[in-house]
Amino acid sequence: MKIAKSLMLALAVLVPVTSFASSDHEPVASKIIKEHQAFVADYAADKNQALPGIVKYEYGMKLDVEKVVRMSSASKVCGVNPQLMTYEDSNGALKTVKYQALNDCRNKN
Repeated sequence: MKIAKSLMLALAVLVPVTSFASSDHEPVASKIIKEHQAFVADYAADKNQALPGIVKYEYGMKLDVEKVVRMSSASKVCGVNPQLMTYEDSNGALKTVKYQALNDCRNKN
């Protein structure tokens, strides 16, 4: 019985810590998207095109990529984070897809 109480206490103490540790990804994701969209807005204005909407990439989705305009830079936060890729299709139209990527996590264990 003592062991069960000790385990419950340890769990009660550790659960809030783990949820706090994973909450720092949201500001990073927002920053990645804002920086990418600012660059793409300037690029679109230079090319007299509309700013493309962001489409969530689905596995198996066919992409007509003629030229990659920009890929968002990887964040310094270890783990899976959103990334954006903006490209011109074969008709010259700008498109942006959002996907998830695992960032480099060296020496984080």
